[in-house]
Amino acid sequence: MTSQHFADASFNLQLPADQALTPEQQDQVVAWGLTVNQLQPTLTPHNYLINLRETDHVLPGALHQWAQVMAKHTGSPISLAAFDSSEDLDAQIMAYVADHQESGLQQTYRQVATASIDDPDERLLTLWSLQSYSVQTNLQNIRQMTQRIRPTGILLPTELLTPTLPLVSAAQAFAVLRQGTDIVRLHVPTIQRSMWAEATPIAWLDELTQVDTAQLDVMWQPAYTDYVQHQLNFLLTTASRKQLSKQAHTTLMTRIKQLIIGPTHRWSRLGLLQLISPRLAHQLFY
Repeated sequence: MTSQHFADASFNLQLPADQALTPEQQDQVVAWGLTVNQLQPTLTPHNYLINLRETDHVLPGALHQWAQVMAKHTGSPISLAAFDSSEDLDAQIMAYVADHQESGLQQTYRQVATASIDDPDERLLTLWSLQSYSVQTNLQNIRQMTQRIRPTGILLPTELLTPTLPLVSAAQAFAVLRQGTDIVRLHVPTIQRSMWAEATPIAWLDELTQVDTAQLDVMWQPAYTDYVQHQLNFLLTTASRKQLSKQAHTTLMTRIKQLIIGPTHRWSRLGLLQLISPRLAHQLFY
């Protein structure tokens, strides 16, 4: 990110409690102008925060694209499309460009471009020629909820952050979402990352359960409850598809079962069965 020479950005490195930087790493931190373990940013109007995992990759030119959207829609959170970190980045860019070769924007750009699409830099420029965004107001849409409340990979207006919530958390992103009237979706990927539910399913389950549904209003509580039920089904599918260790698989299944049979509200088992899929019910109760 520092190689993009973007003057209006600052970078903070958050370390686990049991990890410290080596002298060489400390020198690199100074060279890159990083802060370390800054728990809360300054809540300055018109500023944005993005949290990234150590495995995330920001594509060249991404910060300038973000800045253009921030300037036009100041105060709205910005959800970012992404490439998958488990697949080759260049192959994904080529596939994306090929899928949109009929786009008028790309055709116009290719007419004035001087370099071949085989050039890596030219592929990125062609990708950026396809960039578009939409302003979405269906904030409670369950299908799009994950891309809006991820702990990482979302541009959050700093004035909407809640100091009492963890800075890097689904609860923080969800609180930002609930305060606004819209969210901007940047459609062409500017980062490469993995899905929380697939890469770290137990950590994702932790994130989901950190949201206190009892504090949600009547508009958001049923939407979030329904979303969590969908995510439990997705986690079960992930557990059967991914090569989780036996201990991790058992932990995940146990946690899901506890969530279903020990809810905050006094629902009956029949009521619970009506809320979840037949497959999930069979695995948890029979």
